[in-house]
Amino acid sequence: MERSIGIKILVLIGKLVLSCFYGTVGAVLAALLFIQLGPRKFFRRVERPKLPAQATDPVHGQHDMIKLKSSGVSLHYVSKGSSDQPLMLFVHGFPECWYTWRYQMKYFSKNYRVVAIDQRGYGLSSKPSEVSNYAADKLARDIADIIEQLGYKSCVLVGHDWGAIISWTCAMLYPKLIDKLIILNVPHPAAFFDAISFRQLRRSWYIFFYQIPFIPELLFKSNDFQMLKTIFYTKPMGLVNQENVTEDDLEVFNYTFSQKGTPTAAINYYRALVRHTRYDLQKRIDVPVLIIWGCQDAALGEELADASTNYCSDVRLKKIRNASHWVQQDVPDEVNQYMEAFVNESSTMK
Repeated sequence: MERSIGIKILVLIGKLVLSCFYGTVGAVLAALLFIQLGPRKFFRRVERPKLPAQATDPVHGQHDMIKLKSSGVSLHYVSKGSSDQPLMLFVHGFPECWYTWRYQMKYFSKNYRVVAIDQRGYGLSSKPSEVSNYAADKLARDIADIIEQLGYKSCVLVGHDWGAIISWTCAMLYPKLIDKLIILNVPHPAAFFDAISFRQLRRSWYIFFYQIPFIPELLFKSNDFQMLKTIFYTKPMGLVNQENVTEDDLEVFNYTFSQKGTPTAAINYYRALVRHTRYDLQKRIDVPVLIIWGCQDAALGEELADASTNYCSDVRLKKIRNASHWVQQDVPDEVNQYMEAFVNESSTMK
């Protein structure tokens, strides 16, 4: 017990030191960008009063809202397929929205009722104000509520980036609700700590920068969300196949983050990760798991994917060498093939 408390104290000190250091670095970068752009361009915003046409195309499905029984939070979601089909539920990451799953929704709607949500804080979904409202266990409870309130006993759960963190957590807390788990480019929480290194901490610098108030939001919103374009189109994080995220596609993400409160809510996920850590959420996953990993990921090393297999009883790991962190958009055909093979297996036990 004393050793455990000592480790937690050391971790807390480490978080504080890294947050102070990278918070300072980020603040300096924001100030330099302000000087470079000038106040008019730095604070430039484009009004986006309605969903872009790209998002409302019926090919993607039907838009709807659902109020969750446990929290009262309302989530925006898009669905396609018949209610008598099994459920495939998609959970997006940062800085994206439901639309990141457009390629998968189109492909799998022939055999599944596909549902892609905007997580709490994003776009048209509710935006609770407290950082604690974005703790992983509360976000996982959202997923459990959605599955049950859509009328299902279980589903195929698919998560990327923050959506993958929440999907891992949901599989720990509510395993009976998940038939199969598909994870894209985020490690099991315990595997992250097992494989942590100074190199990975440098890669994860933004987590600690996001702990400071106000400035991360300013930087993210600067020059009408220019950071979104930078993230998707330029190195080191950009897509390998940039034609798969067009300017029209990017506008859907811009619309999502132009909704009042979304930038702060989305960044609060990272604040809650550091401030409301659940050390007990590091359990072994017993449902069948497919991990798909784009190896050109500048934020998360592929060794984290390897380490994650140690926390799964029944796992498949598929690495895609020529794909970025945004793997489901970067190489959708390859991702869809791996997913389809996995969901069609009667058993993945070796």
